[in-house]
Amino acid sequence: MRAWIQLILAIGVEIGGTSLLKLSAGFQHPVIGMVGMLLYGLALFSFSRALSRIPLSVGYAIWAGAGTAVTGLIGIWAFGELMTGLKLVGFIAIVMGVVLLNAPVKVSASRPVRPARWHFRTRINR
Repeated sequence: MRAWIQLILAIGVEIGGTSLLKLSAGFQHPVIGMVGMLLYGLALFSFSRALSRIPLSVGYAIWAGAGTAVTGLIGIWAFGELMTGLKLVGFIAIVMGVVLLNAPVKVSASRPVRPARWHFRTRINR
């Protein structure tokens, strides 16, 4: 449960950081831009903590999808960007992509799937 809270925090902080970078107007307001960058760092820290318990494919799909969709909606609502039919299709595609990536997968009992094991050891030839 804590990992999911970390993921939600990462998404919220990343959205805030992105919005502040927009408000900094290309760093014409450097303090606002620096706070936005600080929030990005906090978002990455929180996201890395969430990934300690959430699978990468699930966590990244939710983080990127939610961040992109909500940031797009903020652009329309707060910054006067136009909502077009093509953008609406894009928002729907983002949501559907996240849903599909998180759909349960049925695994056949006859072929068990083993997770890949990565070893970061240096092999020394003698």
